[in-house]
Amino acid sequence: MILTADRDTSLIDLLLEAFPDSNRTRLKKAIRLGCVSTADGALMKHAETPLHKGERVSFKRYSARELYREKAPFRILYEDDDLMVVFKPAGILTSGRTTEKVRSMFGIVNSYVLQKTRHRQRAYTVHRLDREVCGLLMFAKNEETKAFLQDHWQEVEKKYYALVEGCPEKASGVCSSFLKENARQVMYSVAQEEAGAKWAVTHYRTLRRHEAEGTALLEVRLETGRKNQIRVHLSDMGCPIVGDRKYGADDSVKRQIRLMAYSLAFPNPRTGRREKVEIGLPKDFELLTGVEQ
Repeated sequence: MILTADRDTSLIDLLLEAFPDSNRTRLKKAIRLGCVSTADGALMKHAETPLHKGERVSFKRYSARELYREKAPFRILYEDDDLMVVFKPAGILTSGRTTEKVRSMFGIVNSYVLQKTRHRQRAYTVHRLDREVCGLLMFAKNEETKAFLQDHWQEVEKKYYALVEGCPEKASGVCSSFLKENARQVMYSVAQEEAGAKWAVTHYRTLRRHEAEGTALLEVRLETGRKNQIRVHLSDMGCPIVGDRKYGADDSVKRQIRLMAYSLAFPNPRTGRREKVEIGLPKDFELLTGVEQ
């Protein structure tokens, strides 16, 4: 079914006029499930996408079988015409060649986008998470969006949960230093700027303490985005992340780094509106399971 805007409007308002017996919630779900596309076939995933007078969109009623076939093989927390925010499990690379033995989120997401849009769109890496870190990861669907987000990256707010050994002396504070990488690909702090070193700033606050286990849960906010930045700064404080043996954590705990990117707030390149995506803390995140003997 082809729908034509008779005035400047938004996608959701056009659908509400075309389907007066439906409601906003149901139509938003239809948009989210891929029922609406542009005249040239590109999927539209944001209800507030602006439309100009005379602009045409296509609406298709999907069968349950078609919806099942197009379901993503990963968790999507946010998606619109230009970008998507997905959940990256620990142990998977952000980018790199995906094979039977080595997986990357870029490879998985890109394959999904290519298949879903019949090669009209592809995925673009916007930022990275360490292989051992889980949480929210953003991908662009076109080069313009990638460039916009990277050019405005200082406006993106990134927050993490970190379970650390011990507890910071101060309930909240800021860690800052120049970070440099050695020949063994280990990052470390240096006292002053030197060749190869980059300035890094990390904010933290203590959410709760676990006195019996000798751990604490911190909320961490990045002001800069350097390689292994959080891991180095918390280790410098004497509070390495549980499971992070590379940066001084107790090796009696299974190497499962307790660091999760749980919140992303960013400017939407199309609407200008600030979007915020968050994910809850897993129930077992603060448990010291898998202690090695």
